[in-house]
Amino acid sequence: MKKLLGVIMVVAFAMMATMAMGYPKICIDPGHGGTDPGAVGYVTEKTINLDASLKLKAWLNLDTSDAGGGYAWDVIMTRSTDATVSLEGRVNYANSNGASRFFCIHSNSATPAAYGSETFCYTSGSSYSFDLRNKTQSELISHGGLYNRGNKTADFYVLKYTSMPSILTEMGFVSNSGDAASLGNATWRNEVAKGFLHALQTHYGYTSYTPVSNVTIIVDNGTSGYSASANWWNGTSTAGYYGSNYQARATEGVSDPATWTANIPSAGSWKVYAWWTAGSNRPTSAPYMVSHSGGSTTVNVNQQANGGAWNLLGTFSLNAGSNQVKLSCWTTAGYYVIADAIKWYK
Repeated sequence: MKKLLGVIMVVAFAMMATMAMGYPKICIDPGHGGTDPGAVGYVTEKTINLDASLKLKAWLNLDTSDAGGGYAWDVIMTRSTDATVSLEGRVNYANSNGASRFFCIHSNSATPAAYGSETFCYTSGSSYSFDLRNKTQSELISHGGLYNRGNKTADFYVLKYTSMPSILTEMGFVSNSGDAASLGNATWRNEVAKGFLHALQTHYGYTSYTPVSNVTIIVDNGTSGYSASANWWNGTSTAGYYGSNYQARATEGVSDPATWTANIPSAGSWKVYAWWTAGSNRPTSAPYMVSHSGGSTTVNVNQQANGGAWNLLGTFSLNAGSNQVKLSCWTTAGYYVIADAIKWYK
């Protein structure tokens, strides 16, 4: 009897300790919804926000089931359907349900020239808000691979009036064709949602999670890692470019390449993609020269077709460190070769 009583007391104590400790309650807030579509561009914001939010909830639920780190999460959502919810309603829901963290998911919109990902916390927020913001932005860039617009502060209503540490993340711009190609891709949204899970895990000190297995690096013309001579000029006259513009050059019997350079974090097999704008005045054999561990391979592509999308140049064995892709103008005369963006994916 004493032994049984002791077991009961141990179990009761464990239950009380668990109740006292509690589980992190995460309030996921998919921006906009219902009669408020949010930004409308190449894709519609409210739809993208909701899907990414549901995918984050699924990752948190999977993590609880020991398929991931085995951590217990208590997940609530301000909306799980295409419903209209006011800003006040979102804040009140998070506050009244005692959420530990508020995770607001949005997509951005501006001119077609604006692109990239950014994450905000309240200007006067706690150190926990700043930490969650920094970790979320880091994982968003690592998993999503869009241009890093950095960590920001703002006095957004949902950040200012929530009573717990809160962040608002802008995954990308629906008004930019390059960002929208990612935002509109369900696989990309799922990968970003996994990044949000990792941000929450590291924010809470859960370190034994599976590291990011998919890495995307994008170098666009006009950004760090891209270089070309003055013979290449900026263009926007043909739609479907990645980022704010593309570069063009008349074909000629000289190399004069545009060059994209990426710092590859780990050796292995990487897929390399190119993005261009298509047109009848483009060459049918634009020569991309891809550097890899075995030297360099030239891939000739038809830039008269398949514009405004990622086109696979091939899968290559790359060493860690600096790797380059070059695009030469040395091809059939009378055309304009297009240098836009290059993506490395592992």
